[in-house]
Amino acid sequence: MFPRMVLRVYVLTVVYMFSFVGRSLGSEKYGDCIKYAVWETKSELSNGDRFCLTEDDYVYCKEFDCPATECEQPIVPETGGCSYCKGTCSYGGAIYPVDPRFLIACLDGSNRCSCGAKNSIASSRRGTIPRWMCFKKGSYKS
Repeated sequence: MFPRMVLRVYVLTVVYMFSFVGRSLGSEKYGDCIKYAVWETKSELSNGDRFCLTEDDYVYCKEFDCPATECEQPIVPETGGCSYCKGTCSYGGAIYPVDPRFLIACLDGSNRCSCGAKNSIASSRRGTIPRWMCFKKGSYKS
């Protein structure tokens, strides 16, 4: 009876361990991004910000340093992130003017963005995947 119980525990342990095959445990580098499990807590960035996309069980984040502001009283967002000056946005480690006609490449790798009031970013809302954000064009190999 005892050996049968040990065998059952062993089989369940092996099945449990194989359930993690192909899954990430802890953060890892993924192209220009850091890949986290959805349940994983991300560290606080002291002078930076991150832009993240979620796909299945993972969160893919591009991290960047905050740019220097050129005004006397920079605005610090309540939700965290980089400071900015009135009439500008801080996005992806750079400062841009508030202007809906001034289009920049979004950090997601597939959309066009513009800077709006109060550091808001408008996007063309085309669907995207982390591979487009994390790997430069031509460097992704399937």
